[in-house]
Amino acid sequence: MLRVGFVREFFETSVDLPGIRELTRSDSGEWQGIAAFVVAYLADSPVVAEFTETERCLLGCGENLVGCSSLFTDGSWVWRRDLAHYVERHGVILPSEFVERMRGFDWKPPVDLVDGSLARLALQTAWQVT
Repeated sequence: MLRVGFVREFFETSVDLPGIRELTRSDSGEWQGIAAFVVAYLADSPVVAEFTETERCLLGCGENLVGCSSLFTDGSWVWRRDLAHYVERHGVILPSEFVERMRGFDWKPPVDLVDGSLARLALQTAWQVT
């Protein structure tokens, strides 16, 4: 399982991940044309773990992100709830392999493919620090 949208600010210890400001962002028409589909896919995928904390946006827009560290998966990728915010509000671009997977499912998450074992794997992968 692959992580997407995780940055070093999410971890208390030093990890080999980019910082939030290092994520690639775009306001190109091409990306904006699919961003709404991407955000819907991220939000409509199966929840692996639900958390109720609130944190401010790390990119400084001032928005409070409720349940931001809640985890979602589509069976191959795992991400936090706040990833949708960073895509929608700040134009964060996701890996092309992940975008192609979404497109392959016609922008509708494969909810039926995610079972308990995949959910456990997603949970383990999300916070794995190497």
